[in-house]
Amino acid sequence: MRELFVKTPRGYRWPFSRGLLTETLMNAGMGMEAAMSVAHTVEERLKARKKAEISASALKRLVVSEVERAFGAELAAKLRKQTHTFEDILVNEGYRRRPFSKGVLARSLEDAGFALKEAYTLAKALETDMRQEGLTEITAEELERRVLREVERRYGRSARRRYMGRHNLAGELFVEEAEGEPRVPFSKGVVAQSMMEAGLAPDAAYRLARILEGRLREEGNGVVSRSRLREMVMLLLADEAGEDIALRYQTLRAIKRTVRPIHLLIGGVTGTGKSLLASALSYRLGITRLISTDTIREILRATVPADLVPTLHTSSFDAWSALALPKQAQPDDSLILQGFRDQVARVAVGLRAIQERGAQERTSLVVEGVHVVPGYLSHPWQSEVIQIPLMLVVNDENIHRDRFILREKETQGKRPRTDYLRHFHEIRMIQNHLIELAGNARIPVIPGEDLDQAIEKCLEVIVQRMQEAYHQAIPGIR
Repeated sequence: MRELFVKTPRGYRWPFSRGLLTETLMNAGMGMEAAMSVAHTVEERLKARKKAEISASALKRLVVSEVERAFGAELAAKLRKQTHTFEDILVNEGYRRRPFSKGVLARSLEDAGFALKEAYTLAKALETDMRQEGLTEITAEELERRVLREVERRYGRSARRRYMGRHNLAGELFVEEAEGEPRVPFSKGVVAQSMMEAGLAPDAAYRLARILEGRLREEGNGVVSRSRLREMVMLLLADEAGEDIALRYQTLRAIKRTVRPIHLLIGGVTGTGKSLLASALSYRLGITRLISTDTIREILRATVPADLVPTLHTSSFDAWSALALPKQAQPDDSLILQGFRDQVARVAVGLRAIQERGAQERTSLVVEGVHVVPGYLSHPWQSEVIQIPLMLVVNDENIHRDRFILREKETQGKRPRTDYLRHFHEIRMIQNHLIELAGNARIPVIPGEDLDQAIEKCLEVIVQRMQEAYHQAIPGIR
C-alpha cells in the first residue's frame, strides 16, 4: 500500500500520521476511542484518492467535514477554528521564522531547573492553548511572555525569575546514522519513549534519559552515532533496570531495522476493537502498512459475482444464510460455522497474496480482521517474515453489546446496532470457535475490554516473539 503525505504551505512533505490526527481531535475535546475512529476513517478516505499527497489545508477541511458528519456542527466549528497538529505554528524572531517545537521549549524549561515531567507538561499545555486559539504565527517575544505567565501561574514568581535568568541553550547534541550523513537533534523524550516501550516506568525512563544526556555532554564531541547511542542506552538499562529490560529494548529496536519484516495479524469478531488496537500498535511500532480484511473482502466482492460465491457477499456472522435451504429461518450452530469458514476461505486467498507480496518486498504489515483465522494464515513465503498472530476477544457480553451502541453513535447510524445485536448469538458463537482454534494453534488470546491493557499485553507478546526470533542473531546480553 502506498504511503500518504501531507504538504505544508512552505513546500515540505510529511508522512501522514494517524497519531498526530488523533492528537488534533483530542485537543478539540474528543475522547481517545472516538478520535482514533475518525482518524482511521479519514485515512481510509485518503487511501481511496488517486493522489498520495494532500495539502494541510485540504486535510483540515476533510477532517472537519468528517467530524461534522459524525459528531455535529458544534464540535466541527471548534475543530475548524484551531490549528491542527499537522500545521506549523511559526515563531518570528526578527527576520528569522522557525516552527514552534515543544522539545526546544521543554529543554529551555529544564535548563531553568524544572523537572522533565514538569517541563514537558508545561510545554504541551502552551502548545495546546495556541492550537486551540488557532494561532499560526507568534513572535518570539509573545511566546516568551506566554511562557512566563504560565510559569508564574503554576509555580510562582520565583520560578518566573528562574526562567528569565536561564542560560540560552548551548552545546546542542546531534545523532547521525553514519559519519557524514544528515544529523537530527538528540531528544530525551524519544529515548525515554523507547525505554517505556521496553517496559520501563515513565519516571524511570525520563530519569535515565537525563543521565544519558549528561554522559553524552561529558564526552564533549556534540555528535553521537545512532549505533553508539543504542549501545549506551543498552549499558545504562542493564546497570539501572536489569538485563531483561535491556534485552527488551534491543529487541524492539530490531523491529525497525530487521532484515526480516514483521507480519502482525490481529483476529477477532466484530466489536472487539481490532481496528483501534491495530492502529495503536502500528503507531507504537512504526509499521506504516495497516490492512483490514474487510477491505480485501470488498475488493473480492467487486470482482466475484454474488451468484458465484454467495457467502462472500454477506457479513461474516450471517454467511450461513447463503448456504441455508429455502425458508430456513433459524440456522443450527454447525451451519453458522460452516458459512463463516466458507467466507474466511475466500478472503484468505487475498490475505495470502498480501502477505506474500509483503514478504517479497520485505515490508512489515499489520493486518486486522475477522478473517484472520488460525489455519488460514500460512503462505509459501512465511519463512521470510516474523509472523505474529494474535486473537482479540471481549469476554464480557455486556461490554461487547455496548460496543455496537457506541459504533452506531460514532457513525451517525450508518452501522446500526440492530444489525449486530440481532445476530449477537452468532457473533458470540464465532468468537468461541476462534478462541478454541487459537488455543489449539497456541496463538495468544488478548482480552479487549480495556484498550490500554490490550496494547501492553500485545507488546509483551511481540517482544517475546522477537526475542525468540533473534535469540541467536542478536549479540550482547543473554
